[in-house]
Amino acid sequence: MCIVYFVSRPDTVDTRPSDIPRLEWAPLLSYIYADLMQLCLDLYHMFSRGASGFKLRHLRLSSLTPISLWRPLDSRLAQLEARLVHHKKWVQEEIACRSGYHARKALCRQEYIEFLEQQQVEAGRSDELLIEHRMAKRMRRIDKIKAWLSNNCAYRDVYEHRVRQRHPNTCTWFLDSEEYCKWKNVPFNQTLANDTIGFQQNWHDRVLFVQAMPGFGKSFLSGAVIDDLSAEAGNLDIDDEHEPPSTAFFHFNAAHSYCTHPNDAFRALTYQLIHTHRHDRQTLDAVSLLMQTTQSHAQASSDDVMAVLSLLMRQHATFFVIDGIDECSDATLFLFSLLEVCKRSDTRVILFSRPEINIPLEYQSWATDSPHIVNLAEDTNGEDIRIYLSENLNRMTDQGFFGISMDRSLLSRVANSSHGVFLWASLALKYLKSSGLSADERRATLERIDELEGLESLYQRILDMLNLRPYTEKQLAANLLRWLSLSINRMCVPGLYTAASATASQPTTDLNNISSYMESIPRLTCGLVEVTDCSIVFAHRSVKEYLQSSESQNSPFSLHDETKAHGDLAGRCLSFLAYEVPKRPLERLRPRIRPPPSSLAASSGMSMETSRSGDSGYRTMFSASDSEGLLTSTSTPALTPTSTILPNVPGFTPAFQADIPFLRYSSLCWPIHLTRALSNPSPSSPSPQTSPTSSKNLSWLPPLSAFLTDRSAVTTWVEASWRFNFPPNLSRLVPLLDTLRTHIPPATIQGRELRWVIHGIRELCEALNGLREEHGTTLRENPSLIWRWRGEGMGSGIGGGGLGIGGE
Repeated sequence: MCIVYFVSRPDTVDTRPSDIPRLEWAPLLSYIYADLMQLCLDLYHMFSRGASGFKLRHLRLSSLTPISLWRPLDSRLAQLEARLVHHKKWVQEEIACRSGYHARKALCRQEYIEFLEQQQVEAGRSDELLIEHRMAKRMRRIDKIKAWLSNNCAYRDVYEHRVRQRHPNTCTWFLDSEEYCKWKNVPFNQTLANDTIGFQQNWHDRVLFVQAMPGFGKSFLSGAVIDDLSAEAGNLDIDDEHEPPSTAFFHFNAAHSYCTHPNDAFRALTYQLIHTHRHDRQTLDAVSLLMQTTQSHAQASSDDVMAVLSLLMRQHATFFVIDGIDECSDATLFLFSLLEVCKRSDTRVILFSRPEINIPLEYQSWATDSPHIVNLAEDTNGEDIRIYLSENLNRMTDQGFFGISMDRSLLSRVANSSHGVFLWASLALKYLKSSGLSADERRATLERIDELEGLESLYQRILDMLNLRPYTEKQLAANLLRWLSLSINRMCVPGLYTAASATASQPTTDLNNISSYMESIPRLTCGLVEVTDCSIVFAHRSVKEYLQSSESQNSPFSLHDETKAHGDLAGRCLSFLAYEVPKRPLERLRPRIRPPPSSLAASSGMSMETSRSGDSGYRTMFSASDSEGLLTSTSTPALTPTSTILPNVPGFTPAFQADIPFLRYSSLCWPIHLTRALSNPSPSSPSPQTSPTSSKNLSWLPPLSAFLTDRSAVTTWVEASWRFNFPPNLSRLVPLLDTLRTHIPPATIQGRELRWVIHGIRELCEALNGLREEHGTTLRENPSLIWRWRGEGMGSGIGGGGLGIGGE
């Protein structure tokens, strides 16, 4: 076929033998061929892995173009279309010329070549303004892709915190282990990089499970693996034409709202690979093309994320490091989804978890002895623990923590009591460094170190010591443990600061030094709670498990009776609303403008979140993972507190939120806490001391009474609820309070106050229902109008302050 005849310059055609028919068309058609083949080559590299391809000698659109001057695929297709128009024009003129019109043919060819050369000059132009413009365009495209993936950076907080905590020269024993080296060092075979059939047959060998007991230090190991793969990727057996393997990771953590679901992991992995390969032309082209073909343009769906991830894994050699599989909300779903993407690429995956996870049968292969599981015994990290404890204990001895006369032979016994649990070693050091112990007590602890063996014994000893602290410190520690364990939804750090320092039925002391509070948290809790760059979390999942277990029920810090704890948290929210919130509109009053009628909210506000009310009107606020109690810092944009309880307006932060950070949580969550406190006791707390008739379970009653008698406080709460897009609904509280009333004698002070509160809640509930039905659409547009209205049934009062919504 004449189109494959290749020459570098058109004028060489005239030297060819005249007996070759129409051979002079081959040079012209070869330019069309080159452009089309370049397009096909680009499309091929978008969906497969390979070298950059051969450099054609033709004056193509993309040759000699600096890599930084990337054009989107749609822009390049538009350029190609324009070139094809010119190709067609000059080829038609060439064919139309009669035999013998050599001068005209030469002129046409010359004009053709000049056009191609001019385009080549423009494509290769690299002045600073053009480079800056193209770079800005590329960064905008990358930012658009990242925003589409909607990733959250909480997993990085876990990794960076563990990296800072990791002791130097530890974890090397695992990096040198035979199983890990065999998994890591097998070269990525680039000749088989697109062999999808082969991937489905040998994917088992690329997945490695690493399992160890709780507290072993798996997060530290995973961090060491991440650093090792990132540092050694360039040293692996990869040829010069291909890039070294990239590394992406994820840490499941039940204490983080965005680190529990399988979709969180896959979004994070995809996000990291996009950032790593942000300068790769084929990657940007392919992902941009996928974005344009999906139905979910605002945010990538789970299927979109998996499609992009599969594409990136096909394009680039990749390592995945996954930690904490046992803390995933659906580990089976995650492993099944991971299996599917591993079957389509040569990606290698290492997974860290506790031994009790269930590995799907699909991971088993008798031929390859799969799944490949490395069970880490308790003595495998013994040397690391010994070095860690020896250095720290000797330093403490030199600093006088154990007094003047100290037998250093006692120090070697501590490592033997750890039984391979690095967490125990870390907490034991924090316990020994605590200011609550004297030098003699520290030395006595070392002499009887066997009494502290096991995490449960150490937790109990720490709680006993915290109980001896001054009352204020003890209350701060107890409040913090409750909020971390049982909060309905995550709060910002200023919100937690306000919540933990509140006292029921009394105004909160105005504490302005949040940084000092953050620094004091590890000391107040003796290391049970840690402060990272953007969150406050338990040092380990087992801390919360112990606090909620029956073993801690005799401690004042125990959360075994969750019913009582929820009552305390409800009381603190109500106390804040009654005493701390300014008694004025949250924003400047705006003129009343009646919005157009809505078909969805014609009579009863069906468009509101309360139409799905299941838990005092706020069921949509929380899920099982939300109750883990993540508290994040407002300094991290990806973890702003507005992203969880404001589904209708994602990313929107009211102006007053910064001034009253605890208003959001207290307004929306006190009905949930009170509902859970009034519900039947859970099976985990059946003791008679936690019966509904106990006065200890009514700590919420005085602040609720004070809240109901303050007309302005109620009005502020209603306005805040509407501004946060969760109209208030107390319908579930009425029957629960009626049930409680049967257990409280009416002749007691609490009995009389309770009956008075029930009457007020019932009236308020009726008023809120009427408000939502009659003015729901208007309040949704302008919540400040609640301060101007005195609707029917809104002005009745109980007590001196009166119960009402409205009034000035």
